[in-house]
Amino acid sequence: MMGVLCENELSVGNIVMSTKGHDKGRLYAVVAVVSENFVLLADGALRKVDNPKLKRIKHIKLLRCAKFDCNNDEIAMQIKLTEERNA
Repeated sequence: MMGVLCENELSVGNIVMSTKGHDKGRLYAVVAVVSENFVLLADGALRKVDNPKLKRIKHIKLLRCAKFDCNNDEIAMQIKLTEERNA
């Protein structure tokens, strides 16, 4: 699996994997850091930027640090790229 290229600090644009819940194993992009415990996530397909998922930080794993525009098409492309790199 590809290593993380930055510190373990979440920021907008990071690609993360859900580690708990019904969406376990699903990749998302961080679209907002709400607090020290919560982030808003989108995948560009099922979870769009206009309806992000609220998730506890302890229930996600940082996979890749990235900086890009948080729109649905770009998020979907970045998630696909991360999946291909981790395959």
